Amino acid sequence: MTSSDRGPLEAAKAFAWTVFLIALLLWAAVWLIQQVWVWLLVLLVVVLLVGGLVWWLRARRDRW
Repeated sequence: MTSSDRGPLEAAKAFAWTVFLIALLLWAAVWLIQQVWVWLLVLLVVVLLVGGLVWWLRARRDRW
């Protein structure tokens, strides 16, 4: 039997495995984000503060 001669049962099994693997990857991504979301939030705040400080200093320097 070649791969193009698969019956409906094999096609359904392949589809089910694909859906299962996608769901597993999504679950792993959500779990990982839940583990590090505080650090990502802290990093975002630091980046915004540094960016705001640089913008403010450059705007102040332009007035001199």
